[in-house]
Amino acid sequence: MNKSLLGASALFLAACSGGDLVPVSLEVPNCDTAVVFRIDAEQLVPWDTLSLDDGMLETELPLDSSGSTFYALSFKNGASLRLGIERGDDIEGSVKVIGSGITDYTVTGSTLSERLLAHYLPLRHTALLMDTLEQEAKAHQGMQDAAEHNAQLFMRYEARVAKHREELIKLVNEQPASLANIFALYQSAGNFYLFDPQRDSALFRTTADAMSEAHPEHPILKVFIQSAIR
Repeated sequence: MNKSLLGASALFLAACSGGDLVPVSLEVPNCDTAVVFRIDAEQLVPWDTLSLDDGMLETELPLDSSGSTFYALSFKNGASLRLGIERGDDIEGSVKVIGSGITDYTVTGSTLSERLLAHYLPLRHTALLMDTLEQEAKAHQGMQDAAEHNAQLFMRYEARVAKHREELIKLVNEQPASLANIFALYQSAGNFYLFDPQRDSALFRTTADAMSEAHPEHPILKVFIQSAIR
């Protein structure tokens, strides 16, 4: 870790959490730098800029007083991901970029981070399909059947969005009390948000109730409830 770059916020977190630190080891080929942000209730807080040795990220992330702390990691190779840490976690995994800059990663050793990954996989599938559809559309530019072909591509996109929604609803309902659900309910496919607090009010409310029972004082959950549950 670059101790000279360690932010005051990280020191504050470690102090408030009684020194609870979660080890993180990620293999990130062809990458030498990662920027880490703590996901606060209303913003991303810069935490540290880390140097990778031979494509390996080795660090320890502080756990804050909420007991469930989220981080966003951005890598120089274009990959990005979220981690959620809790006491006793020991995270290992790998990160790479596929397609036109789509993150592909694995993670073990953390129930919360593994749940975030489970929610990300449908999004990755959708992003890869959108890459394919864009390439096919470009290949048919100027052809006589371009309009008809593009209509077919759009139908495939709509079908994938519907499937994406179904997959996330199933995952959320499997573990409604998981704080990872907050991020799942704000996923989008391109510029289209998969869920709407009004249209999907029953899903938002039942999930919020389950999370509130399990994590009544979590600051991110409080903001989620204030903004999405009316």
